[in-house]
Amino acid sequence: MELHACKIRLNDDQILTCRTVEQSLTLMEEMKEGAISRIEIDATDGHRIHTYTLMDYEESIESLMNL
Repeated sequence: MELHACKIRLNDDQILTCRTVEQSLTLMEEMKEGAISRIEIDATDGHRIHTYTLMDYEESIESLMNL
């Protein structure tokens, strides 16, 4: 699986879309856990895009690092 997009929703409802794992992790680190209300990871297997939501902050970081 490869990252297709990572959507980071902030508490003010702003959505930041990242296209790389490194960019996603950097933004998450800069924003800190308290500023983020939701993280949605879209990963592709080369044929389909799979969306992962409802993960907590730590699980999201772990999932991104596994891509």
